[in-house]
Amino acid sequence: MEFEYQPWKKIVIHEIVSFPLQHFLSAASMGVQQGSVGRPLRWVNGLVIEFGAFRDTDDMIKEKLDGTIHYSSVSYAILEKFQPEFKVAGNIRIPIIDISGNKIFRELVDWLKNEFITKKE
Repeated sequence: MEFEYQPWKKIVIHEIVSFPLQHFLSAASMGVQQGSVGRPLRWVNGLVIEFGAFRDTDDMIKEKLDGTIHYSSVSYAILEKFQPEFKVAGNIRIPIIDISGNKIFRELVDWLKNEFITKKE
């Protein structure tokens, strides 16, 4: 048996949007019963981040097989220090998952901070 690792060669982001942290917390708790757990959010090295994906059409699958991922959008909010959860109105808990261990996400966030966020300020 043979194994081969083929990391992504390129990530193309078609839209980058900054939101206040409250936007992510509200969206994650939308439709959730009081006292329940909302949708988890992802955190990477100082940013809460979400990725919008394109539908897997034949063209998108070909791009992926060739090593390129296309995100329709990347949305983020600044949250410098990681915390494992937030409590919002209705005693709803929003878990925060630290995905900083993923090299690709770390590099993407570093790129965002250096090329987009700092230039925006």
